[in-house]
Amino acid sequence: INAEYGGRSEVKHVLQEQGLMSAWSWSLLLVGLAGAATAAPVGLIIDTDIGGGGCNDVDDVVALSIANGLSDTHEAELLAVVLDTAPVRCAGAISVLNHFYQRDDVPIGAYNVSTKNASLQMQSPLDYVNMLVSQFPSRIQDSSQAEDAVQLYRRVLSSRPDRSVTIASIGIHTNLAALLRSPADAHSFLDGRSLVAQKVSLLAVMGGQYPSGLKCNLGILPSNLHNNIVAAQSSAYVAAHWPPESKIMWSGAEVGVRVLTGGFEFQRCVPAAELNPVRAAMVNFTGGPNRARFSWDPLTTLAAVRGAGAVGCTECSDCDGHNYVDPTTGANKWITGRKMNQTYLVLRDATAASMAINALLCQSPKAGRTPQLSPVQLA
Repeated sequence: INAEYGGRSEVKHVLQEQGLMSAWSWSLLLVGLAGAATAAPVGLIIDTDIGGGGCNDVDDVVALSIANGLSDTHEAELLAVVLDTAPVRCAGAISVLNHFYQRDDVPIGAYNVSTKNASLQMQSPLDYVNMLVSQFPSRIQDSSQAEDAVQLYRRVLSSRPDRSVTIASIGIHTNLAALLRSPADAHSFLDGRSLVAQKVSLLAVMGGQYPSGLKCNLGILPSNLHNNIVAAQSSAYVAAHWPPESKIMWSGAEVGVRVLTGGFEFQRCVPAAELNPVRAAMVNFTGGPNRARFSWDPLTTLAAVRGAGAVGCTECSDCDGHNYVDPTTGANKWITGRKMNQTYLVLRDATAASMAINALLCQSPKAGRTPQLSPVQLA
């Protein structure tokens, strides 16, 4: 944990002061911190609907922040961030966050909303997206300045060692379905499914409810029926066609809804200055300072890098089988059967998960090097 926040003892003191930490929770946090010092960085791609997609929430902001934080601690290498939904300024919000963490070099991709048989209708983003893009510096401002998401996926995956990439899917599955369907190209002679099988070790998905339910991000876009159908069809395709060589770890809505982050415990930290875009987005979305929010996406992202135990979870037991997604509604059901490449998370300690996420939020970017915070757009 960054020295500017006072080290591990200060984190422990703050959380004890708020009555948020047990000895068990602290031990789980230390496990994650110890892992950071020993494991090779995880090659990480974030696939997000930030500010305008499935769940329409602010937790994507927290998830992208901790992905950058994990890169700062050398637990992860952020390879790319791809937008899987339609509102164009959402790509700009991604760029704002990456710039805050001094990662303008991380490529940003955007879904082709005109994709044949999977077009997305344009929608307005959440208010915090426009606020971030208008008030904070960024390399790009909208999707027109981003790469095609599928082409970016193929370029990045083809350049990586076999079975070395982890994808945190924290939005709808438009990009992933299009990737699986993609043909060979200049980046790789492999089709999309074969490329995934060769390069991706883990797909961590925030979506659905387990063992069964009807929750975002597998569907449930109530503001746009057409986009809901596209999302459900994409999720069903990914669930049915993800190659068996690559593991899927599903994280359901019932897990993240019990984990609150980004509130007082984060906003009292030194890095949560007035011009911190993560804090600004949280305050905008929740309607005021020091208000926490559910942690569906950040929990999934952190579990993708550190593993289930580091976020107070276990993988399900006695659950051989796979996840079925209804292509018309996005409802999911766990189908018991032979052992396959799929599992889902079961929450055991919500406090441990909250602590781990808030601790990463409380890190300063790049181990304390202050980024440019003047709210002026970069050329």
